[in-house]
Amino acid sequence: MSTKARIMICMICMILSSGLLGIDSAVCLANENTYRLYPEELWIELDVTTEQRKQIDAIIKTAAISVLKNHEKIKNTNINMLDMLKHESLVNDRRINANEKISQLLTVEQQSIFDSQLRKQEESKDLITMYLLSLDLTEEQQPVVLYSLIESQKQVWSIISDEKLSWEARRKKIKQVNAIDKLYRLLTETQKVKLKSWSDLLSRFKREEL
Repeated sequence: MSTKARIMICMICMILSSGLLGIDSAVCLANENTYRLYPEELWIELDVTTEQRKQIDAIIKTAAISVLKNHEKIKNTNINMLDMLKHESLVNDRRINANEKISQLLTVEQQSIFDSQLRKQEESKDLITMYLLSLDLTEEQQPVVLYSLIESQKQVWSIISDEKLSWEARRKKIKQVNAIDKLYRLLTETQKVKLKSWSDLLSRFKREEL
């Protein structure tokens, strides 16, 4: 594998392991216990007061301004990998910072629930990495897949920071952003079979948590 291909795979791993993928997709819609919490989606899943929502919205807005501004640098599949690495580093930094600020607003009970959700998100990373490696993406597929994931990431941040929508409306809208559905269309038949197997595995992982 070339150095460029290795970097591309690392970039895709970085985005996937951030929890971007939802599994409520065409390959496993029948499963009611699908795992589909984006890291940012956790922020508006919290059971908090109206005042806490306002404060959390302000934190989300601050984080989203820099993330979405930086997204404008990424327009097509001809991606500058250095810019992409910097971008994902920025996204991760803003996410961590927002998590810390939101945690400070929560009661002890709320924080316990939030921390538990974040831990579960972390625990899924190994499975997501295994999934990516099992697909054996070609060098031609890698930039297309990466760009598709970046676009889904942008959609998630745009929705999560849309203060014109209620939290409930944002929750509903964000579930329509499904990176795995887009990814599915880019795969060969053999890769689709591997994807289905991985989806089943992650769904079982989710059921064991319940």
